[in-house]
Amino acid sequence: DGMATVQVARHMLDALDNFDRAFGSVEAESDFEKEVEAKYKAAYDLILETFKKLGVEQVETVGVEFDYEFHQAVMQKPSEEYEEGIVCEELAKGFKLNDQLIRAAMVVVAV
Repeated sequence: DGMATVQVARHMLDALDNFDRAFGSVEAESDFEKEVEAKYKAAYDLILETFKKLGVEQVETVGVEFDYEFHQAVMQKPSEEYEEGIVCEELAKGFKLNDQLIRAAMVVVAV
């Protein structure tokens, strides 16, 4: 059932967000830390793989034209790499089931 999949995915997004924050704030240095990080990464990848099996996909962001149906613009900034109106940075992943939005991606748009 599509609605059930959407509800489960919404609840799992908090866990994915915590993984993303942790990966972005901690730099594994020792062999032990790298081993622990690899185990967390495997769990993270398993969640994403399960999403994929259920038909849940990440919303495309960086390098694509801003789409108000799938993106939430948090800010705008000048970019030498991207033209105006193109997403230049992803702050939080967005997900969809087919064309049904589960959560908009939080993005920065080039001006």
